[in-house]
Amino acid sequence: MSRVRCVVFGLITLLAFVSAAHAQQPPAPAPAPAAAGAQAAPTTDLLRVFLDCDRCDDEYIRQHVGFVDYVRDRESSDFHVLVTTQPTGGGGTSWNVRFIGAGRFADKDYTLTFNTNVTDSDDDRRQAFTRVFKLGLATFAAGTSAAPTLDVTYTPPSSTAAAKPAHDPWDYWVFSVGMNGNANGERSSSSNSYNGNFSANRTTEALKMGFSVGGNLRRNSFEVCDCPRLITETHSWFVDSRVVQSLSKQWSAGATGSISASSFSNNDRSFGGAPAIEYDFFPYSESSHRILTVQYAVGATRYRYAELTIYDKLGETVPRQQIRANLDMRQPWGSLGMNATYSQHLNHTDRYRASIFGEADVRLFKGFSFNIFGEYDKINDQISLKKEEASQEEILLRLRQLATGYNYFISFGINYRFGSIFNSIVNPRMNNIGF
Repeated sequence: MSRVRCVVFGLITLLAFVSAAHAQQPPAPAPAPAAAGAQAAPTTDLLRVFLDCDRCDDEYIRQHVGFVDYVRDRESSDFHVLVTTQPTGGGGTSWNVRFIGAGRFADKDYTLTFNTNVTDSDDDRRQAFTRVFKLGLATFAAGTSAAPTLDVTYTPPSSTAAAKPAHDPWDYWVFSVGMNGNANGERSSSSNSYNGNFSANRTTEALKMGFSVGGNLRRNSFEVCDCPRLITETHSWFVDSRVVQSLSKQWSAGATGSISASSFSNNDRSFGGAPAIEYDFFPYSESSHRILTVQYAVGATRYRYAELTIYDKLGETVPRQQIRANLDMRQPWGSLGMNATYSQHLNHTDRYRASIFGEADVRLFKGFSFNIFGEYDKINDQISLKKEEASQEEILLRLRQLATGYNYFISFGINYRFGSIFNSIVNPRMNNIGF
């Protein structure tokens, strides 16, 4: 007990010292009393901004853009800044920053765009976004109480900058290579896995081409009771290629080919290809905010199985068709994504697979949002299943594909935030405190 008393006495002494030090500082002027039940409001007429960006560094922006008030509800804002991103052909990111006015700025709705390179650091990207963010709001902030402290700077381009685009020795080709591995274990079990991949892509307005290859190896070791140590191994690899030609603002055509193998799927080797065509109900140029496509492909795949299948085959050629519909939207009210796919074997039309996937994050009313994610597959095309009955180890350790007629996954949630909507203060102290 004496140790506990010492600890308590020490904490009390520390708090008393901090309080005394704080009391020696000049007292801050007391705030004016607010009417009962009234929402505290800022003392200036600064722009109220609701920043809607999944990839932005909020703390950095609040620290470097202080001429606006940040609010947590778009209904309370003067501008809803909606940020969407898309990958570029060079491996970088294309940013679309949409400034949607409300209230006194209800007639304002405009978009600024910029690109960041694949080699840019996180700091480069957040600086680039902050610059564009300030540009978009400066004109309207000039009409607020922040105007006397606002300024505009200009950095002229270097004299060596070329007036025409620089020569690209890679001719728009971008290459990527990677490898990773992991290992973990304890006295009775261990696991390690290794992955490798390589890709080459070339993207222009008229033509998109790509090639990729990858593989995975995983080993597990278990010791149960006095039985011999159980060692398992699974592996897979693939080679994919694709080419897509732009036909118009809403039409495109392409083709794909692949070779793959998987011990889990009893696939010793398979190779196939298919041409495809796609139509977008919106112009492709609007894809950062909305896209609704329908795609149709027809082709064939040649399979060679590692073991005899439930249909008594070690190999076969399967002609197949597939239709896919995809919807993606990012709007002020939230985001919505849906994908539906139906594939069918043409030599056995009773063999098919139907899949539907959806996710949504919707703001229903002030401070209240609802999110849901779900996927369902109706499966009737498992032609590669091994004929031999699965062992207990293969079932428990998921070493081989098992027969099923469906699979599903769903998650959902709600979120409600209330309280002060005005808080632009950044305080990173002890963010990771825990006990």
